[in-house]
Amino acid sequence: MNNSSEYVIQTLSYVSIERVVDRLEQTFHTSFHSISLFQDRITTSKQTFYIEHVWDVSYRPFSGRNGLFYLHTNEGVFTFEVVEEPQPFIDAFKELRNTPMNL
Repeated sequence: MNNSSEYVIQTLSYVSIERVVDRLEQTFHTSFHSISLFQDRITTSKQTFYIEHVWDVSYRPFSGRNGLFYLHTNEGVFTFEVVEEPQPFIDAFKELRNTPMNL
């Protein structure tokens, strides 16, 4: 039997920039990750948030192509730098939150 909570509903790519300092120089490492929306949770490269603990998601664009995607949870607000339009992810989340079994 297939578990519907294992199917990805929507994904959103985000950028992670890590500053690395050694004795002689400072460098920046950029890596790309995904935020994935499932029936019962949202996952990032480092964390899992169950849907009942996510209050809202929002987005604020800033200069250039990028913007900040906010994940509002019972643990606080988590911020992700995104390079793509997050509206399909936001719409899918809001639709999922409005289904009777997720209220």
